[in-house]
Amino acid sequence: MTTSLDTVYALDEEPGALAPPPGTLLYSVLAEGAGTRWDVHRAAKYALESEPSLHLLQSTASALIVADGAVVGVETWEGVPRRAAAVALCVGTFLQARLEIGSVVEQHGRLSEMAYDDLYRDLQERGFEFEGLQIASEAGSGSLPHVVRTLVFAAAERSSADLSLPRLARLYAAGACVARPAGPPGVVACAAEGMRLADVLTGAAGGGAPAAGAA
Repeated sequence: MTTSLDTVYALDEEPGALAPPPGTLLYSVLAEGAGTRWDVHRAAKYALESEPSLHLLQSTASALIVADGAVVGVETWEGVPRRAAAVALCVGTFLQARLEIGSVVEQHGRLSEMAYDDLYRDLQERGFEFEGLQIASEAGSGSLPHVVRTLVFAAAERSSADLSLPRLARLYAAGACVARPAGPPGVVACAAEGMRLADVLTGAAGGGAPAAGAA
């Protein structure tokens, strides 16, 4: 599940110098000749859409659905609940995110991409703890210098053994939405962690039951 299918696997950098681990989607699309970040987006989205057991859904996760201490799906901003055997939050820098360009402040986790304020409030009410994160970006092609101020899960909230958020069963998190001593991981580290999360979710979902990921 993602707020925009047009930004699936949209890299913040050109992929020329990247060396992702074999077995990851990023490795496979680069090996097939994707030379620019837009090539990567197109090839990765096509590969995901071609997976018979995978469904890409454009929607916005607004809250967890919890029963007996376990996450059984997500509520959506659009009003349609989505049930799942396991839920992975891979929400990057979008929890209560604010994008600042000069004196202008907007609810965005990245240029033109909306923040997850509702999801953050739901997680906060369930007792999850967060840390602040600030990411500054210099002027680029078509963009002014800007700063994103957001919140990420406190490191103590996640088990490094299986990437779970033990406060609730069947809930996991990966990528830049979890605090790290060295700061948010780069795209190669996220790809490696994504492959690890896939292995974890395959087992957590009971060998074939659906798992939902909010990204």
